[in-house]
Amino acid sequence: MVMESFQRETTLEEVCRKFGLASSVISRWRQEFQQKGPEIFADQRDLQTRSKAQGHAPGESPEELKQLIGDLTVQNDLLKKSRGLLGN
Repeated sequence: MVMESFQRETTLEEVCRKFGLASSVISRWRQEFQQKGPEIFADQRDLQTRSKAQGHAPGESPEELKQLIGDLTVQNDLLKKSRGLLGN
């Protein structure tokens, strides 16, 4: 119902008549869907399972590569700081 109410080809009133609901009910559901929809439909699988399902080889998904870049950046910063402390 909510998805149908978002379609351009139909109006909220048509959806209300079709399903026999008040417009306030569908409006409230639409608002909840807009607020909570992304987390409800978010991929809950772990990173490796999600990557495999998307056809990425282990360690090659965009998320894994971003995580690796972040880790390497932190390590690089630490090494630069420790080098400065050692006088090199």
